[in-house]
Amino acid sequence: MSHQQVKSLRKSNEDLKRMLDSARRDIKSLEERVGAQELVVREEANGGREAQLETERSLEWLHDSESSFQSELHGIRKRLDDIEENLGKLEITVNEIQDYSYAFNIKILGVPELKANEDASETSNLCVNLFNHMDANITINDIDIAHRVPFRDSSRSDPKPIICKFVRRLARNNVMAARRHASSVAARDVALEESQDISKILILDHLTPRMQKLYGNAKSFKTRFGFQFCWVKNGTIFLRRPEDSRSLKVRCPDDLSRIIQDEQEALS
Repeated sequence: MSHQQVKSLRKSNEDLKRMLDSARRDIKSLEERVGAQELVVREEANGGREAQLETERSLEWLHDSESSFQSELHGIRKRLDDIEENLGKLEITVNEIQDYSYAFNIKILGVPELKANEDASETSNLCVNLFNHMDANITINDIDIAHRVPFRDSSRSDPKPIICKFVRRLARNNVMAARRHASSVAARDVALEESQDISKILILDHLTPRMQKLYGNAKSFKTRFGFQFCWVKNGTIFLRRPEDSRSLKVRCPDDLSRIIQDEQEALS
């Protein structure tokens, strides 16, 4: 499944969730209106005998109507619950597809552009040169595509990041294992001018937007609750307090709450 298909599927899923929320709000509003109507009828019961008889008939009709109405509402709620459950399953599937696709990628920061409007072929060859001088033993056939992506902040003057997608995860993992050597590669080794500084190259996991947001939350969580380390490996986020303590995986926002809860229970 392509990136655009996943993006379209995710958008459809979000649209359906908004429609579901809207339907639930409409049901709640309808219940409130029925309740208000019943209150009005009961207040009218304070009139004379004839008015009371009419009110009793109205209440009896209202009771029968409300029973039917509540039965229909129950059926509607059940269908909405089923839709919500299926949407949750669909969202999990979309996340898994996107996570799997991104697992073939890396993100490279700090590599100057060969020229203005550098094309994907040139970027791919640049990556091959970089990886081989890191002793990762990569060929052009190991790369599906490599291209530059713009910064969200268009005012930044740094070199545009590179997203490199590999054909095989094994090749990708070889590069990640050798990434500590990236800073020792010289500019001339990758066909750049010797005056260009590439000593601050960073090779990172390429996170999905969902995981990138979670990573940002985890880093804030690290600072707030006194953790010493927060990092990503193979698309998974980890937290750790002292260096000799065990690593804690963070796969979703609820994991952050669970970590603190588990620590509090351990201390009590």
